[in-house]
Amino acid sequence: LHLMHWNSTLYSSIDEAVGKKHGIAIIALFVQIGKEHVGLKAVTEILQDIQYKGKSKTIPCFNPNSLLPDPLLRDYWVYEGSLTIPPCSEGVTWILFRYPLTVSQVQIEEFRRLRTHVKGAELLEGSDGILGDNFRPTQPLSDRIIRAAFQ
Repeated sequence: LHLMHWNSTLYSSIDEAVGKKHGIAIIALFVQIGKEHVGLKAVTEILQDIQYKGKSKTIPCFNPNSLLPDPLLRDYWVYEGSLTIPPCSEGVTWILFRYPLTVSQVQIEEFRRLRTHVKGAELLEGSDGILGDNFRPTQPLSDRIIRAAFQ
């Protein structure tokens, strides 16, 4: 799970911030299957309404802080990296939490129903239109320094 932020003090838009020093910060959490995540429920309950590309919906009373681990379990790593999607620009500050977010199988299935296309659009040959496995292979560490906020 990625919570992407752009530095609105230095840049006027996320597009301007991409690839720039101190432009983008991403809070990342691994996800594991377990019990339902109450904080994520506000999101998963509306996914059926925005299943296709181009749809949007306002989520009332959603607090992204509810996705963060318990304050006593907020160990994290931080490093300078890149975006995980094209154009894979450098200059991204990653904050990766040590402990995963637990969500239910039903909640994961709601995300797996999302589509990469507008409803009714013709799909490219070989594409099923399902939004999934949207990750890239692990990249070389190169000369990056990874710092831990815990012992």
